[in-house]
Amino acid sequence: MKDYRIVFEKTGLMRYISHLDLNRCMIRAIRRSGLPAWYTEGFHPHMYLMFPLALSLGAESLCEMMDIRLTEEVPEEEILRRLNASLPVGLHATQVREPKNVTQDIGSAVYTVELAGDDLPAVWEQFLTQPEILVEKKTKKGMKTVDIRPQITCEAAEPTPDGLCLTLRLPAGNEGNLNVSVVTDALAAFAERPVQVKNVCRITIFCTDGEVFS
Repeated sequence: MKDYRIVFEKTGLMRYISHLDLNRCMIRAIRRSGLPAWYTEGFHPHMYLMFPLALSLGAESLCEMMDIRLTEEVPEEEILRRLNASLPVGLHATQVREPKNVTQDIGSAVYTVELAGDDLPAVWEQFLTQPEILVEKKTKKGMKTVDIRPQITCEAAEPTPDGLCLTLRLPAGNEGNLNVSVVTDALAAFAERPVQVKNVCRITIFCTDGEVFS
């Protein structure tokens, strides 16, 4: 047996399929590819498949990852070729490698966020100058008021012809998670009007030590 980590893109209409549907789609693709997938033992065997970090519905990604286990060693280029021949439009495998990090290592993720609104560059700048940004978050003990300002790292804010393109680094993983929608909702509350989110795309996943998750 051998484990492989597959990096893939999820774009276009595929952004609208749920994590459960993505799991089913990948299982079907692996079966069609003829790759020697490993199955669990017992009365209800299932294909070993694991996604280190789930993606929010409606978001694209250039850095999704899926761990699979094969019953025998297969060249990485062969896995890539056979899997891509079986994947639907909007899902495309870009790399195959041996897993280095584990899910518990994940600490943050970087997203590009495209927003529409001519005044957003100025509004965003004012938004970040706030000493605190309070939001209501659901926890195991109920709703809790949380200051998300320390969790938002804006790596870039580029004006576009119709709005603003942000590059945000946000907490992700088991120790904490900040969804892009929480930030955009807080921005809308600050602006006192709706903010149109044109696109969200995850571009990198980082470990807690700052290294790229691989």
